[in-house]
Amino acid sequence: MARRPWYPTSLAEQAAMFLNIKGKIGGYTAVLPLTAAQETRIVLICNIFNAIYTYVEAMRATTSSLIEWRDEILTGVPTGTAAPAAPAYSAVTLPAGSFRGIITEFKDLRELIVALPGYTDAIGEDLMIVGEEITPPSAPSVHPDLNVTTATGYVVNVAGSMQGYDALRIEYQRQGSTAWNIAAFATKMPASFTISPATPGQPENGQIRGIFIKKNEEFGNFSPNYPVTVS
Repeated sequence: MARRPWYPTSLAEQAAMFLNIKGKIGGYTAVLPLTAAQETRIVLICNIFNAIYTYVEAMRATTSSLIEWRDEILTGVPTGTAAPAAPAYSAVTLPAGSFRGIITEFKDLRELIVALPGYTDAIGEDLMIVGEEITPPSAPSVHPDLNVTTATGYVVNVAGSMQGYDALRIEYQRQGSTAWNIAAFATKMPASFTISPATPGQPENGQIRGIFIKKNEEFGNFSPNYPVTVS
């Protein structure tokens, strides 16, 4: 089954992943197996990431406090009282052996891990180095959600998302009829097509609906029926 990209997009999620790996990688060193040097390198990367992430977040908080300190001096009350001391930035202490490019190296180490003979998806999930499985929607839960408008010349405009499907079959039913007739096939949105009225030159009421096509077969359910007046 397909999986989502494994590397988190937010720094907070990355920090959680590295903290998790640091705590668990030792338990898988013999199972995978990893060398002692590889385990040490992975733990160092985790420590570097968490050190700089924690430091920068703390400095963000200090910057916020500095803004409050500035505003307190500019407009604080009571006027004339002594100014408070400014919040101070702290120095950062990086782990011994810290180096540049830790994410690039970690991604290489991750590829090494998933290629090792003892690796399993369960290990990857526990270490948070595989993306979660993508469960495709079941056919009964899928249907188009359309925005239908009309224009002069018996033109119907249909907008909406294709939701990744191959095509959308659009059907039209005249008022007073029970038959649905194919009006258009759309492979991208928005789409426009022309209705041929039963009486040329006269306005006509009807309904529009659509259903997705996947591998040349209907997929899911029809959209709601959308009333239209073409002229």
